[in-house]
Amino acid sequence: MLDVCPSCRIQAPHRPGRAACPRCGGPLQVVDQAGRALAPTAVPPQRGQSHQQQARRLAPRPNLRWIADRPAEARPSPRPARKTAALPTPSYRTVPRWGLSDSVPAAAEGPQSPTTEPKAALTRAFALTTYMLGGAAVAHLIRYIVAVVNRSTPIPMWLDLLTGAAVLVFGVCAVVGMLFALYAFVRWLLAERAQTFATANRLDPRSTRGQVLLSAIPLVNVVGAPLLLTETAMCDGESAGAGETLKSVERIKRIALAWAVVNFLALLALAYRIGSLFSDSVQVSADGLAITTLSLAVSAVFAHWVAPRLVTIFDGSTRNSRPERRMVIA
Repeated sequence: MLDVCPSCRIQAPHRPGRAACPRCGGPLQVVDQAGRALAPTAVPPQRGQSHQQQARRLAPRPNLRWIADRPAEARPSPRPARKTAALPTPSYRTVPRWGLSDSVPAAAEGPQSPTTEPKAALTRAFALTTYMLGGAAVAHLIRYIVAVVNRSTPIPMWLDLLTGAAVLVFGVCAVVGMLFALYAFVRWLLAERAQTFATANRLDPRSTRGQVLLSAIPLVNVVGAPLLLTETAMCDGESAGAGETLKSVERIKRIALAWAVVNFLALLALAYRIGSLFSDSVQVSADGLAITTLSLAVSAVFAHWVAPRLVTIFDGSTRNSRPERRMVIA
C-alpha cells in the first residue's frame, strides 16, 4: 500500500498512524498497488487549532494563474494592415520557349567528361600540324621549281641557299608537328578507351603499355590504331545499338584507309630521298623532291580532314546521345 497526497502528488510506502502530508500538511490517501483508493484516513487536528481552522488550512488551493493586463482604454490601437501593390499579370508578345528546348545549358551540365580536354588538345594539335605540313609542302614545291629552272638557267647563290634553308627548317617543323599530333592522338585514345570501358563496367583487356605500343610506333599504328578504335567502338556499341556500332566502324575504316595511303606516300618519299644520297643523278633528286612535296601536301590534307572526324567517332553512343523528349504544361 502507498500513502498518496492529492495536493502535491507525492507518495511513500504506507505507515500506520501517518495521516498528514509531511510537505503540505494535507490529508493523505491510502491506495493499493493497483492504484485503487482505500478507506480515507482521518487527520487529527494539530495542537492549538480548531477543526474549522485545520480544514481551512488543509483545503487545496485553486489551480489559478494570475496575469496582469492593461484595461481596454489603455491599450494601443491596432496597426493598420500594410497594403501591398498588386503584381502585374505577366504577358508575352510571343509564346515563351523556356523549358521547351532539349538542349542542356552549359552551367547545368555538371563536371566535364574526362575526354573533353584530350579531345580539345587533339583538335588543336591536328590544326597546328596542318599548318606545319602545308608550309613544308610549299617550301619543297618552291625548291622543286628552282631545281627545274636551274636545269636550263643558272640561279643566284642566295636563292639556292634560301630555298635549301627553308626546306630544312620547314621539314624539321613538320616532323615536330607530326610527333606532337601523334602524342595528342595517343593521349585521346587512352582517355576514350578508359571512359568507354568504365561506362560499360568492363575491364580493358589491353594494358596501357600495349595500347601505347600499338598506337605510337610508326607503321605499327597503321594497323594498331584502327584496331584499338574498333575495339572501343564495339564496347561502346553494346549499349548504343548495332546501327551506331556499324556507323562507327565504317568511319574507322575510312580513316584507316586514308592513314595507310599517307604512310605509303611517306615511305615512298623516304625511299627516294635515301636513294638520292647514293646517286649522282639529278633526275633522282628531283623525283625525290617531287614525291616529298606530294607526300607533305597529302599529309596536310589528311590532318585537316581527319581531325573533326576522329573526335566524333563515338558521338552516336549513349554517352553523347540526345536527351529524351519530355512533356511540359502549356
